[in-house]
Amino acid sequence: MKPAGTSAGAGASDDALTLDSLVLASANRIDLNFFGDVSLVQRKDQKAAFAVGPLGFQVTAHLAEGLVGRTEFAMVFEHGETVVDIERAYLEYRTTRWMFVAGRTHAELGYWNNAFHHGRWLQLTIDRPHALRFEDEGGILQVHSVGASVSYAPARGDSGVEVALGVGNGHGRTIDQIQTKEDDNWAKSMLVRVGAVGIGHPALRFGVNAAVDIIAPQPVTVRPLWPDKPITELVTGVYLALRGERLMVFSETYNVLHRSGGRSWQITDGFLIAGYRFSQFIPFGELEARRGDGRSDPFYNPDPAIGSEGVPPGNFVEATAGVRYELNAWSALKLELSAGTFEHVSDYRAEVNWSFGR
Repeated sequence: MKPAGTSAGAGASDDALTLDSLVLASANRIDLNFFGDVSLVQRKDQKAAFAVGPLGFQVTAHLAEGLVGRTEFAMVFEHGETVVDIERAYLEYRTTRWMFVAGRTHAELGYWNNAFHHGRWLQLTIDRPHALRFEDEGGILQVHSVGASVSYAPARGDSGVEVALGVGNGHGRTIDQIQTKEDDNWAKSMLVRVGAVGIGHPALRFGVNAAVDIIAPQPVTVRPLWPDKPITELVTGVYLALRGERLMVFSETYNVLHRSGGRSWQITDGFLIAGYRFSQFIPFGELEARRGDGRSDPFYNPDPAIGSEGVPPGNFVEATAGVRYELNAWSALKLELSAGTFEHVSDYRAEVNWSFGR
């Protein structure tokens, strides 16, 4: 992608006020990135099938020196229909060490959530770790944030401490309801992340984060296990990421604590992903485990009649072995074999994935 300071094209007007006065096709004003993938998947007790993954589009508009507007939307094929989701839409102003963001973004949780977005080609593994899956795909965290954030980090190539602060709309009535245009209570979600960059190794990042929210009460028709009572949420996490030229390691652990009326529910989920590059091949392994009260937590178990796409987070342990082969700079083949136990039921998956991004 071009640097944020790229100027407008020669034909662009500095005071354009109408659509027809904009130079819409100027390549140095608008950047477009496109991501997609297709898989052949075999799961336990299911027939092998081809599956087309989400098509991701990221559009970046260079508005001024350091100022960009960015949106990311994904086309998902499900139930015989094509659904278009606006995943990110925000303004960003960046200096050498500071960044200010306002809009719908990925929350400042650990490392993975903002390093890898909706294009699956970017990440080492085929899927995101379970802990960081999107809200409508079985995730336990609010990985999207609608609000504003400010962050400080060392200049590129330097080492030091980085800090991020965010404030935004809190949870909706269910985990998958992202409140883009309203908030159902006065409380706002608050998040802080403190980490280190380049200390001990130029490619090493590690740190901690914490977020707090007051989840508004809901009637028995929405939250039958704990109606008409607010729930306090505290999310804490630690992370480590090493993206070296050969060795790659990603490890994050999150704990979600819900408290209300003298009762509490808790979930802990952690993962470790490690890979090593041999020319175009990157063998890798992944281990993830979850323990807690997800099956009884009232927030994660709304009334099925309301049609939430969230999934009650059960306990599991899963191990994955895979290899990534980079066909060229823009496309990769991935092969994964995974096995695990989900709520005392064994499962396995074999998947071949061909992904691209440009």
